[in-house]
Amino acid sequence: MTTLDVVFYVILILMTTVIIALFIDEVFYLKAHIKLSYRRRLSILQAGIPPVFAVTSLMGTFFPAGFNMIDFVCSVYFGFGLHAFLVLMVNYYGGLRQLLKRFEGRYVNINTGPFCCCLFCLPNFKMTKKTFSVLWYATFQAALLRPIVLFFQGVFQTDRSLKIPEMLYTGLLVTSMLSGMWALVIFRKASGDFLGRYRVTAKFFNFQMVLLIANLQPFIVTVSYNACSLPLTAFAKKIILNYQITIVEYFFLSLITRFLYRRSSDNEQLERVDTMETTLEENGDSEKATLRAMEDESSSEADNRVDNIV
Repeated sequence: MTTLDVVFYVILILMTTVIIALFIDEVFYLKAHIKLSYRRRLSILQAGIPPVFAVTSLMGTFFPAGFNMIDFVCSVYFGFGLHAFLVLMVNYYGGLRQLLKRFEGRYVNINTGPFCCCLFCLPNFKMTKKTFSVLWYATFQAALLRPIVLFFQGVFQTDRSLKIPEMLYTGLLVTSMLSGMWALVIFRKASGDFLGRYRVTAKFFNFQMVLLIANLQPFIVTVSYNACSLPLTAFAKKIILNYQITIVEYFFLSLITRFLYRRSSDNEQLERVDTMETTLEENGDSEKATLRAMEDESSSEADNRVDNIV
């Protein structure tokens, strides 16, 4: 390494250390201020995306030959994070039952990206337990299918006794991720009116930035030209460059994640729908009782007047 390379790597190490320190501080803050344990664990899982990608990318800059294992770890964690974000939004509602009560009589729009943003002829559907299970399994398959595909890809490409086209792995991974994101986009757009206080839209776009960095950026770096300089080949230089850029990007994403999840307001719960209905019924009963009392008073006054006349 030249002196400039050493300085640059020291900066990358410091950035990764800051990302880890921010995550540790976030964990202690959530444990102290978020009383709901399940919501706290889901928030920690989301806040852990930047340090996982930053640490693995830093290892990739020193050991580029292990990029398959690094991508495997990042993809598995991202798949679980995708499904956990849907579960976190359901937790914001107060559970599946409260979610379904709030969506009674409402229709959900499905002509959204990344699949059907131009298909305006698609019908809307009501949010029922059955339709929600479709969205749930669409995100769950991303957490389940991606590790399996990446595992077999690593085994077969290393052994090379069974030749499977690279496009087959890529097609399965892209389809799995886009279908999971499609379900998440549908649910996020439908929840905009209810979960505004939890900044769900900002958290989702932060999650989309992770998706672009993890999937689109390596492709752009790969197709770009990089002259080889011994002892590194052109392919190794592209891998290292991708990981170096990733660390810088996740340094800024960790700051955004800290701003979005370091909020004690996430401990608040939405008002329960059945409680709202009970309150309305009680108010209606009190109004009826008041009217009856007024009628009784007016009738008694009329009787007194008749008695006086007599």
